Amino acid sequence: MSASPGAIDGGGIRVRPGGHDHHVRRPLALLLLLLVASVATGCGTDDVDRARERVREARADLEQRVAHTRREFERRRAEYGRRIERILGGLRQAVPSPQRTSPVVRSRGRHEPETIDAFLTDLLRDIDGYWTRTLTANDLPAPSIRYDWVPPGRPHATGCGHIADDRAAFYCPTDDTIYVAQQFAADLYNGVAEGLPGERSGYGRAAGDFAVAYVVAHEYGHDIQQELGIFDNSTSASAEPFELQADCFAGLWANSVYEQGHLEPGDLREATDAALAVGDFDVGNAQHHGTPTERRDALLAGFRSGDPSACSRYVDAAA
Repeated sequence: MSASPGAIDGGGIRVRPGGHDHHVRRPLALLLLLLVASVATGCGTDDVDRARERVREARADLEQRVAHTRREFERRRAEYGRRIERILGGLRQAVPSPQRTSPVVRSRGRHEPETIDAFLTDLLRDIDGYWTRTLTANDLPAPSIRYDWVPPGRPHATGCGHIADDRAAFYCPTDDTIYVAQQFAADLYNGVAEGLPGERSGYGRAAGDFAVAYVVAHEYGHDIQQELGIFDNSTSASAEPFELQADCFAGLWANSVYEQGHLEPGDLREATDAALAVGDFDVGNAQHHGTPTERRDALLAGFRSGDPSACSRYVDAAA
């Protein structure tokens, strides 16, 4: 999966439906800002009433999903919360036998440009497949995740109380959705993403397809924490242990790519450079995610070991 920035079209992107047929589901688009605008510019009472009804329906849908996600998390925490270390220590990766290439790698050899949302969906299918195989092979429920590849210039509301805009790249546990902006992913792919804290300080350089893969795999790692009830399994007031564990989880997936013979020269360097680039030095902030070297090392801990138990150390440190 070596970088070839010209293969990704970051402009004029159309959103394609996609995702894992059973476990990955696109959310209902919550375009509340547009709906409010339609209320303000409506030509008649009927238009206003219909717009208001759409706003009510969107809000009700979000509230219902938030309540369902909270119930599911509480159930998982009760089931797994007191034995997370044993569960992670007992997990064994389920990696298919090596093949010539994978759909993700094949996508890199297409002659026509590939839209960034299609590329992100290919990545997510691969990551979701890895975790589905790994969890179900260990008699754990298959993961379930929503995703939203935010189109350029069309911010989406989220269950976490803030807007996913063109810089979005995060997992929202409240609505169980990965939000990645198509513009940010395309910029990252092409090596022109700006404002990354580690890169500003001279660490790493985020560019290439595997840099994007690292970001998506990291956010999926947060979903695994949610699936296993890890998020509330600590009294820590710091985000850092959970962020480093998600980096480690991303490394596990990268190891599975390697084990299948799909890793190309330069891929791991792209991922580690991206991890360095997104690290920060704001150590006094509760949202500190880890220094550049800490984030790179957490990614490599998962990659080098291929053993989920290697990732338990980070959350333990928060206890």
